[in-house]
Amino acid sequence: MPNDNETRKKATGFFSTAFYYAFRGMFLPVSRFLARMHVTPNMVTCFSLFLGIVTGYFLAVNRLALALTCGATTGFLDIVDGQMAKEFGGKTPFGGILDSSIDRYIDFFFYAGLSMRYYFLDRPLWILVCASAFLGTVMISYVKARAESDGFDCRVGRLQRPERLALLGVGTLVSCFGYTIALDSVILFLAVGTHATAFTRLRHVYRQTLVNPDRPRT
Repeated sequence: MPNDNETRKKATGFFSTAFYYAFRGMFLPVSRFLARMHVTPNMVTCFSLFLGIVTGYFLAVNRLALALTCGATTGFLDIVDGQMAKEFGGKTPFGGILDSSIDRYIDFFFYAGLSMRYYFLDRPLWILVCASAFLGTVMISYVKARAESDGFDCRVGRLQRPERLALLGVGTLVSCFGYTIALDSVILFLAVGTHATAFTRLRHVYRQTLVNPDRPRT
């Protein structure tokens, strides 16, 4: 059963806690098999970086079906390495830091690939839209990390990483059938929505300082 902190954390996104744990449970056999094969969570994390780079390449050359396949696998591996670390004895002090760092690199390759796609399609203004979406993505993580390092709660905001990846996946899937406006719409939404989530977190922390401005930091 999830603990209270995990439940609150997962409930802040678009997906419900029940859906998150049901979906996550689908990957337990894979995680268990890899653990028995002596594959470590850090190995899985590093392999997900390789797939993230490949996904970026396929996005750049507009091979959306291949990009969707590799990108979805990358997202699934992000679930698997966490399961292996938490439930099969593979957790290390460095693992969490590596996982979060690799996630940021994967996000970069995704948006870099999308930017190159728009460049090759002669739609240069959309490169700026991709840049905005990537900056917002980074700021969501940065605000949370910075706030929690000072002892503030920052488990708020709807566009967390699973939601962002799911939106990109749906947009890419629909675009595979020729409706490229779907991917455009998702990227434009993320270019605005990620910053809204970052500012929501900033506001949440600011309100905590108003309630108790002299609270000790951890």
